[in-house]
Amino acid sequence: MDELDERIIEILKEDSRTPFVDIAKRLNLSEGAIRVRVKKLTTERVIERFTIDVKNSTRAVVMISTSQAVPTTQVSHSIRNMGVDRVYEISGNYEIICFVQAKSIEDLNSIIERIRATHGVTNTSTSMVLK
Repeated sequence: MDELDERIIEILKEDSRTPFVDIAKRLNLSEGAIRVRVKKLTTERVIERFTIDVKNSTRAVVMISTSQAVPTTQVSHSIRNMGVDRVYEISGNYEIICFVQAKSIEDLNSIIERIRATHGVTNTSTSMVLK
């Protein structure tokens, strides 16, 4: 990854819907060159995904403790399919942290209850995102 790739990523961070032709104009390159670079960045998993943030959604950060008897990776894979935005295995007091964006408090509560019921989860701590 070079400086040009970093500039492309910064533009996409601002708005992941930015057309390649607009990125090309800003960087004085061809649209095809941008397309090839973005394809390479996604293939190499430098860019893992393009996301949508919904303004009127309920967001939270959920920190998760896991049982030593169940591999943390197994728990994190189970949680990825529960409607969470991102899941990371971390160091510190918790083994997993996930970011949740839900349609409502009720939807958020449902997701958290499913996380708590996941085999290997021993404890959770949730913080609502205020702004």
